[in-house]
Amino acid sequence: MDIATHPYVPEWLDLAGYVAPEHGALELCAIMGTAVVLVLSMAYTVLRRRVRGTELAAALWFVLCGTMHCTFELYFVLHYRGLAARRDVVASMWKEYAKSDSRYMQGGSGNFAPVLAQEASTVLVVGPLCWLAVYAMWTRRSAVRELSQLAASVMHIQSVLLYFGAELLAREPSCRPEPRYFYGYFVGANLPWLVVPLVLATSSVTRMRAQMAIARAVDVNSKIDPYRE
Repeated sequence: MDIATHPYVPEWLDLAGYVAPEHGALELCAIMGTAVVLVLSMAYTVLRRRVRGTELAAALWFVLCGTMHCTFELYFVLHYRGLAARRDVVASMWKEYAKSDSRYMQGGSGNFAPVLAQEASTVLVVGPLCWLAVYAMWTRRSAVRELSQLAASVMHIQSVLLYFGAELLAREPSCRPEPRYFYGYFVGANLPWLVVPLVLATSSVTRMRAQMAIARAVDVNSKIDPYRE
């Protein structure tokens, strides 16, 4: 059987039924950018009624993450087996991104299992945690907000570190050699999910420690004999 022609590495990958994307990279970036702007604009319009300042920025981040995890990445989890042959816009986006990580096109073979496990856990666990954080900010439930924000952020950090590490330690690269794919797609498209969660996790830990210190102080004061001079 002839190996289908495709732009991914290693070149010997057999992507049965592969169909080249019908949209160019710039067009796909424009579509994704437009979708992101629309989601954030609608979220900002709603959230600004009750959420302010840095909390609003955090809420918008989690809206973006929750939307991407529960739509874009859910699409991959549902359609990974036939992704190479699909022709729709979302499939084209995954095909373009896969130039930086061909494991996404392998449809269950090769080194695909870690990628599927990572994406599935993101859809099933991290996505709902992101929406829980947004809900907690909206309803002003600080304890739920801090716990969900910390959990989602830690899982984002862990996911990105494992993702980067797996590629850097792999025997064969999955990313095309052009700098735009490694630095633009592989690094650039994933780095925000390392940097922003690190800031948010640190913020949550700081606030939780402050609240615990206040609680300990109140507890100590409550044990002091009120009649003692």
